[in-house]
Amino acid sequence: MNSLSSPEQGRNIGEEGINFRYFFGGLLIFFALGMTLLLAVMGAPLFLRALVFFPLWFGVLCLIQAGKGVCVFLAAKGQCVVAHGTIPIANPAARQALEQQAIRIHIISMVVACLLAVTLMLASLLIPWQSFFTTA
Repeated sequence: MNSLSSPEQGRNIGEEGINFRYFFGGLLIFFALGMTLLLAVMGAPLFLRALVFFPLWFGVLCLIQAGKGVCVFLAAKGQCVVAHGTIPIANPAARQALEQQAIRIHIISMVVACLLAVTLMLASLLIPWQSFFTTA
């Protein structure tokens, strides 16, 4: 078993999963920023601008999972990654600890994504973005 995917150490994914989540999380955060800018320049209504929450949520979730070394989906299934796939976590205490950590990761990612979404929505409303892209 990869030392980075040791449930006893509080991790259920290895280096490859961590790198993927860092990349995908960063990509989703940049997508959300671009989406916010595009919707602001287009003058989209507020409910459409609120949709930026979803890529932010998944992006933040990926980044926190990568930082903690815990896949919340695998933790819910009670599994960890090994070289040849996934296996069930045999130690009940380690499994329960990973499940509790996954719950905390979900809650933190939701709160952070909400705060970022509100911040981006306020920025898209208060900054005159359209004036930057039009010529007089």
